[in-house]
Amino acid sequence: MPSGKKASLWLPYFAIAVAVAALYGRTVGFDFIPSWDDKEYVVENILIQSLSAGNLKRVFTETYFSNYAPLHLLSYSVDFSLWGLDPAGYHLTNVVLHLLNACLLFALLSRLLNDRAAALMAALLFAVHPINVENAAWISERKTLLTSFFSFLSMLSYLSFREGKGLLHYALAFLFFLLALLSKPLTVTLPLALVSYEFFIKRERRGWLKPLPLFLLSVLGAGMAFWAHLSHKSIEGGSLTLDVLFGTVYPTMVPVYWKYIRLILWPFGLSGFYDTTLFGSFFEPVVAASLIAWIALTIAVLWKGTGQTRFWYLWFWIWLMPVANIIPIPVYYADRYMYLPAVAVFVLFGSLLSYVKGLKSAQKAAYAAFAAIFLFYGAVAFERVGVWRNELSFWQDTAAKSPGQDKAQLNLGYAYEMAGRLEEAEKAYMAAVRIYPSQEAVSNLEMVRAKIEYLKNKR
Repeated sequence: MPSGKKASLWLPYFAIAVAVAALYGRTVGFDFIPSWDDKEYVVENILIQSLSAGNLKRVFTETYFSNYAPLHLLSYSVDFSLWGLDPAGYHLTNVVLHLLNACLLFALLSRLLNDRAAALMAALLFAVHPINVENAAWISERKTLLTSFFSFLSMLSYLSFREGKGLLHYALAFLFFLLALLSKPLTVTLPLALVSYEFFIKRERRGWLKPLPLFLLSVLGAGMAFWAHLSHKSIEGGSLTLDVLFGTVYPTMVPVYWKYIRLILWPFGLSGFYDTTLFGSFFEPVVAASLIAWIALTIAVLWKGTGQTRFWYLWFWIWLMPVANIIPIPVYYADRYMYLPAVAVFVLFGSLLSYVKGLKSAQKAAYAAFAAIFLFYGAVAFERVGVWRNELSFWQDTAAKSPGQDKAQLNLGYAYEMAGRLEEAEKAYMAAVRIYPSQEAVSNLEMVRAKIEYLKNKR
């Protein structure tokens, strides 16, 4: 192969690597955020401190912290064996995983779109978009990076099988899907994405039957996830009643879907923890308007859209489904839930700009437009990355954006207290007590006031 052609094959991966390194390289100097899951998953997790047979048995046979994700914990065990409790190594692993995911996504999109320019633009947006900062910069969100990594490998293997490269590739698709589920059951809907591929891109009469065996793993993964949540009571039995589901959860979620679109297109106000407006009926104006708009868009895309348009529209909903509160979870919406669904929007950008680029009169405009979009998202993401520097910077940002969340104020108070800023800690604890006077908030407020009084008397 001529050297110029080899360079063109590897240049996109180099561009992705440069983008990820430039944006996330500094996270290697960031700290843990113990009050936001890092304590449970890493700092005080004895299961990761040894690769002993006993620990491995527990990792693979027990639920942990409302999850069954043994490969997630195993990845921390590997990190601990290399770095101990130095957060630099854990952050480095996250950055490498995000980089690999962006490269795998480029390879996947190149085959699905048959357009390397559109694939590269979409992959670069995936690499630097601000909504993905939470996944890459937060050590505890490693599980989404891992499950995405194996999901992309599974889909690439399945495409190879469908291109006639043998049953080995189908077996690999099955294996990688299993590994994805063992990293985080978020990807239980992967077989639906493959069925959608068969219907709208491959378009072979009985092709949709080929992914069906993978649904066996989906059922297993969904069952394990549900069991893990129930065993740790992160899903309360009372939240599964029709009154709760149709009287609060489902009406509340309908506008949330549009909030996701807004956050992808205009990523300002991103937060580690969102205030959520609760709705009690589908007939409330905001809910009704959101639902009608969603139904109208779905009908328009499925009726008039091309095969690619239908596939990518369904891609968004297929990957959102596990976190769409069909079975209610404590968090209504979060940036981390968009890691896979948002790919559809990036593909829309990339395909549109690639089409414009194909028009000779508009080539320069298309390149300029992509450069502007890329730099805009990259600049916003660069600022967002800094929020994850340490516990104090994270909770300052979160409490400012979600002032009505008692948890945000409580953790901000703790961060101030650990930094020796006791008066500011007192104010944050007081805010937490005003929102919800939990025993922890009241106790922390009393303790910090006692510290302040002690220091006054000591002077």
